Amino acid sequence: MQELVGSTNWLSTQTRPDITTITAILAQYNHSCSSGHIDSAIYAIRYLIDSTGMGIKFSSKADHDLESFVKFPIDPSQLTPLTNANWGPQDQSVPNPNDPPILLDLFKSHSIAGYIIWLGGPLDWCSKRQIYTARSSAEAKIGAVDECTKTLQQIINVLTDLHLLDKFVDGPITIYNDNSACVQWSHNMSTKGLRYIQIRENAVREQVQAGTVEVEHIAGKNNPSDICTKEDKGAPHYIGM
Repeated sequence: MQELVGSTNWLSTQTRPDITTITAILAQYNHSCSSGHIDSAIYAIRYLIDSTGMGIKFSSKADHDLESFVKFPIDPSQLTPLTNANWGPQDQSVPNPNDPPILLDLFKSHSIAGYIIWLGGPLDWCSKRQIYTARSSAEAKIGAVDECTKTLQQIINVLTDLHLLDKFVDGPITIYNDNSACVQWSHNMSTKGLRYIQIRENAVREQVQAGTVEVEHIAGKNNPSDICTKEDKGAPHYIGM
């Protein structure tokens, strides 16, 4: 199992964001895998073999296919982060009442959060299961924005050291998310129902108030970062990559 997952890990972090979620999920079973996990890993490798022509690309020109998908213009010379998270268990299918009950490990109720940071192409992306159980979709997606904000701060530090910050950042970096409550939360407009969210995530608000980032809404069906929260998505999510 470790060999199979290891063979996909480098690709998932370097050139193939489309397999980053399934790789992260399978990696959790490296030391306690079942035959089903091994079959899934082999399936992922077969998918890679059948899609060797897919990859990522970078261009200084506007990507009209991507812009038509997200429904707004994207400046290829500016950082454009998009975030998303599923809420609750990955498998939300309705069980067959005739099947015996399946007991799920607690961690399987943790949401999977992800982001894509665009800069003329997918510069950075991430898919990871959260370490806590989100009590709402808003909390799950706030966690995704928090992870993205931390990475943006790292990128800003690198660009500052290289004296390139002004070239790629001309003001607050807009982080797109498809949850309105999450967007309102980032502007210090939390409802009482969100008071239980972990204090560490106030770092996002602090960065908003400092003018480093801002969070705006994007429709869920137009959010490319959805690719980082599911094992597989339809072809439209791969436009421009």
